[in-house]
Amino acid sequence: MPLYIRLVQASRHDSVSAVVALTEFRELNPDLTIETFISDSASDNYATYELLNHWDINAVIALNDKSKGNSKYPASLGLDANGVPLCPAGRKMLYNGYCKGRCRIKWRCPKTFVSKGSKITPCEGCSQSPYGRVIYTKPDWDLRLFTRIPRGSDAFKSKMKERTASERVNERIKGDYDVKTTKQRGKKRISFMATLAAINIHLDAQIKVLQRRESPDYINCIHNTAA
Repeated sequence: MPLYIRLVQASRHDSVSAVVALTEFRELNPDLTIETFISDSASDNYATYELLNHWDINAVIALNDKSKGNSKYPASLGLDANGVPLCPAGRKMLYNGYCKGRCRIKWRCPKTFVSKGSKITPCEGCSQSPYGRVIYTKPDWDLRLFTRIPRGSDAFKSKMKERTASERVNERIKGDYDVKTTKQRGKKRISFMATLAAINIHLDAQIKVLQRRESPDYINCIHNTAA
């Protein structure tokens, strides 16, 4: 559901527009808590990660191969392309929670790690402890690589899929409500049309809920419209 709409200049980089939008949204909605910021690789820069970390917001941003920067993690730590530690046998270690108090991410070797009730095949060359080898990574080492929701994890992938919701909203505003083909000219007029479209999207959702519930409010609404 659209909660914030803003027209921006196409010449301005998407990462700048994203920060402006995020700042304005927080100022306009001080009672709302933003848990996660989801974006494509346009926002993959250290300044954005630092800002999100300052505001205590999870960063779910696609990596841009052209924006690698300087790595700050220990050189002895073996990682894959998504920043997931590798055990001595070369297998990806498994995410085992984020310790907010100590600001670090816990990883365990697949050995003896139980997932969804089934034991994963042990690997060779790891700790002989029944608990298995444990490694911690700290977001402070590299906020871009060691995100609070680990890159490559199921949680990260699930959050990234939610980004398509914004694209669907944009398509509804531009396509379903013909804002893309409107004959209106001027930023203010187009912004007004887009706002009306966003209000209608909310009304459409409320009508669907009332329809499913067969609510008297919906029946009365239909009768009043017919009258």
